[in-house]
Amino acid sequence: MKILLSILSCMATSLSAFATEKEELDHISQAAIQSAFQILRSDYIRSTELDFNELNRAAMQGLLQRLDLGAELLTKVEAQRPAMKSGVLAEFLTPEVAYLRPLAFTESEPALFETKLREFRDSGITQLILDLRSAAAPGEFLTAATMLECFIPEGEVMFKLKQVGRDDAQLFISHRASLWTHPMLVLVDEETGNLGETIAAALHQRKQAILIGTATRGASVQYESLPLDDQWILRFARAEMLLPDDRSLFKKGLQPDHPISLPSRTKRLLFDHAESQPSAKDSAFDKPKPRYNESALVAGKHPELDDYIRRSAGQTAEADKDAPRDLVLQRAVDMFIMRSQLQTANLDWAANPRDARPTIKKAQRAP
Repeated sequence: MKILLSILSCMATSLSAFATEKEELDHISQAAIQSAFQILRSDYIRSTELDFNELNRAAMQGLLQRLDLGAELLTKVEAQRPAMKSGVLAEFLTPEVAYLRPLAFTESEPALFETKLREFRDSGITQLILDLRSAAAPGEFLTAATMLECFIPEGEVMFKLKQVGRDDAQLFISHRASLWTHPMLVLVDEETGNLGETIAAALHQRKQAILIGTATRGASVQYESLPLDDQWILRFARAEMLLPDDRSLFKKGLQPDHPISLPSRTKRLLFDHAESQPSAKDSAFDKPKPRYNESALVAGKHPELDDYIRRSAGQTAEADKDAPRDLVLQRAVDMFIMRSQLQTANLDWAANPRDARPTIKKAQRAP
């Protein structure tokens, strides 16, 4: 009985999977929980199945569900799966807007990240979209720190790493001058990993970037993996990322400044296409449907008639096939385009107080 009571006491923190509301379970006393399990062990219709092995498995299942992002069980096969393709996708979306996306946040990517960023700066680009939505495996925080050094001035604390069992925290300080000091839009979502979330949080806190997308999970922790037996591995949070003001994001995440939703499945399809044919432009801009115009007349084609014939035959016309679009990336490009238009149009909003429409002076490109 003492063994059973000990097991039941440990399960007091792992029963959220069996409660309709987690808050209800949090207010149940230890005595009530122990009584509930004793009743189930004696009067449940299949109480003989509730042996110690079953109770231990239930305790582990409930504990992992309650810890959420803090721990998970992996098979050794899962842990040894090939990592995502490493690299950095970089391109010009428009003559004024550049796009940069680390693929896997591996240790080899920061050097390439810096090279691409330097190329953008040297080419005169002053608007950057940093895409941190890659569903990368948990990585080492030194990788995030090296990438952040491209943006944060020398000598300033970028973030901290608080190890379990230690009072002090490891400081990650920038050791170089900023490479990029121009406006940035950072894309995040629920699949943004621990390093991407750290980069986004550091830039957002310093007001160097605007976040676009959906809320992140709050998995900004350093994970450690230890084998349990010859088949299973336990991966758990061993250290926690803290911002310079000691704010934690664990299980809280980041809320975007401009929420825009894109299904994860659609994003993965777009990312897979971009990685096989390196270009994000296909998903960033809508393609006009072919019309019967002068160009078609010269080419001897009638696309609208061809589509009509296909529809009449019960087939899907080419114009009816809507290619997936990255709505988050599209809105980011739109924001930069609108920013450029507002900067180049010298508006005199107070010229006509009785007229809601502003007077637009002759456009002059900002130096």
